[in-house]
Amino acid sequence: MKSLIVLRHGKADQPGSVVDFNRSLTERGRREAVRTGEVLAERDLIPDLIVTSTANRAHATAQFVAEGCEYSGELVLSDDLYLPTQAAIMETVREIPEQHTRVLIVGHNPGFAMFASKFGGDVDHFPTCAWAHIGFDVEYWGQISPSSQSEGLDFWYPKMDE
Repeated sequence: MKSLIVLRHGKADQPGSVVDFNRSLTERGRREAVRTGEVLAERDLIPDLIVTSTANRAHATAQFVAEGCEYSGELVLSDDLYLPTQAAIMETVREIPEQHTRVLIVGHNPGFAMFASKFGGDVDHFPTCAWAHIGFDVEYWGQISPSSQSEGLDFWYPKMDE
């Protein structure tokens, strides 16, 4: 089984003078990203690999999540995860190196919400720092397709702790 954690970036600033790609995380976004990593560790879901959108807010989220779960591997940057289509997310997943069994991808809505809803089961609300843990009954990442059987294994977002 391959295990994929789909994570939306943390809460970002909305400054009018900054282009979307360069938006930063708010203080709340940074705190929640660290907490997200801690929750992943508490649930024994530390990833083997983290792949993140190159957008500032997603990359920063990935860094804070890695800190929170004490992930020591590399962060792989992917331009394809910035405001991605379903096809772009699927292609990113299919290209994950086979030695990894649990992978965290970090990106943006609406694409991530749609992907999590399609493969993660009962996911109808995907706020900032939400993640869906999805299991695919395949041997190789490249076997995953839009018609693959999947199972929603877990779902969490920061306000669930309140």
